[in-house]
Amino acid sequence: MPQENLNKIWNAGKYFEQKAEQPTKEPTPDETKPSNVKRKISVVKAFMPQQEDPFRKKVEAVLKGIEPASAPATAGKEEKPVPADAELIVRKGQHEIGKNLAAGKSIYVKGNAGRSTGDSMSGGEIHVEGNAGWRTGDFMSGGEIYITGNVKNEAGYSMSGGEMYVKGNAGRWTGDQMSGGILRVDGDVSSFDKSAFSPDNKGTIIWKGETIWENGKKEEPGWTNLKVEEKIA
Repeated sequence: MPQENLNKIWNAGKYFEQKAEQPTKEPTPDETKPSNVKRKISVVKAFMPQQEDPFRKKVEAVLKGIEPASAPATAGKEEKPVPADAELIVRKGQHEIGKNLAAGKSIYVKGNAGRSTGDSMSGGEIHVEGNAGWRTGDFMSGGEIYITGNVKNEAGYSMSGGEMYVKGNAGRWTGDQMSGGILRVDGDVSSFDKSAFSPDNKGTIIWKGETIWENGKKEEPGWTNLKVEEKIA
């Protein structure tokens, strides 16, 4: 190899040795300014392969109607949609909403409902987007009551049919004199009335996603798992 080429290789090796021995240069204040950093990040992103964003993919799927917007409810039941033809009630605290409601009728309460919501209803549907008062569903024999919030004392008083679904908490004496239907509470219960667990109650009570009473007798393992005896008053 000609001497001239050997000299070039030697000089190149010395240059890189000297670069390696030099201390790392600290960034200047201008280089660390947020605007400059963002600009550098955007330049790097432009040459990187585009990453798939799971959250964006989920949003696009919801908007296209491929996936539901909400996850299943805490007790495994999907969120209940409001019927399109429901009568809208926005007065807060009104009593006896849906009294004697019959099949084919729907009511949507946007706010809190007062006492005796669904009193003696035999069919239809009541959707309360809030809380409900005393004796919700008293004497109901059919239909459905869906409450997104809490319900006060004696929920399901003397109910003989239909279904009441409380997403929140229930007050004292829940299920008092109940004889049928389905009473479901996802949240806590201040107390169950002892009459709710009479052999005369042929209905179903579901608490925190577990069936604790059905067709006149207690159901395991829900009854034991939730220590129902400590909640009976």
